Amino acid sequence: MESLTPVSLVHFYDVRSRRIACGVRGADLRSSKHPRQVTCEPCVALIGERPQLGAVPDEAGSAAGAAP
Repeated sequence: MESLTPVSLVHFYDVRSRRIACGVRGADLRSSKHPRQVTCEPCVALIGERPQLGAVPDEAGSAAGAAP
C-alpha cells in the first residue's frame, strides 16, 4: 500500500563544506548529516558518487577509511 502522506524533502548537509551537498539554498530547507535520512534525489546521487561525503569524521577530522 502506498503512503498517503508525501515524503518530505531532506537534503544532505556536508559538515566539511558547511553547505547542502546539492547546492540548494534557502531558509525553509530541511537537512541532515545522516545519509540514511536523505530524500533529495540529487543529494543521494552525490553521496553515491562520493561515499566520503557520508563517512563519519574521526576525532582528527578525517573521514574513517578515506584515502589521504
